[in-house]
Amino acid sequence: MEQNLGGQNRLVQITTAPATANNHDDQNSVPELNIPVLSERQILQKKAYIGFRKIIGFFYTKHSYGATRRWILAKVLPDRILYRWKPYQRGGCNRCGLCCKIVFRCPFFHEDQNTTACMIYTSPRHAPPPCVVFPIDPIDLAEVQREVSPAPCPFYFEGQPEHPTTWGAVKADIRAQLGKRVDKLKEAFGS
Repeated sequence: MEQNLGGQNRLVQITTAPATANNHDDQNSVPELNIPVLSERQILQKKAYIGFRKIIGFFYTKHSYGATRRWILAKVLPDRILYRWKPYQRGGCNRCGLCCKIVFRCPFFHEDQNTTACMIYTSPRHAPPPCVVFPIDPIDLAEVQREVSPAPCPFYFEGQPEHPTTWGAVKADIRAQLGKRVDKLKEAFGS
């Protein structure tokens, strides 16, 4: 997908290549990007670097706490809780890259004169969970908006789910799951 933003860099989202040959003569095709292909070892080294920088960031920025919160929630929460805010989410990523440069420049962020892109976002194995699920809820969005201001992130929320807080949603889900189990036991024993 390509966007021309009147004099600004052309922002390109990298998508997985189709199985058929690309025809670059088409006007709507994305230009060939000169993005380095990383080996498994390079990816793991860059991820270790990111982890180290986030840990060091705990001493001088609030953003490291927000990034860690997003990572934990993305890894721990079931999808029904993690994505409960998605129906209320509006806007979309304009791929400006500001969130990739908050505390330090992400080593997977590629930028040249005309384009910006993430080198591993579309990789199912290596895509960073916090980046894929961003924004999880208004807390994430407010934290990132504070860091990238005055340039606003185009995401926003209209409305809210029944349980807007993460802890409230977790408690409601646990109650619902226990209720289902109790109902199954009652049914099994004919109560």
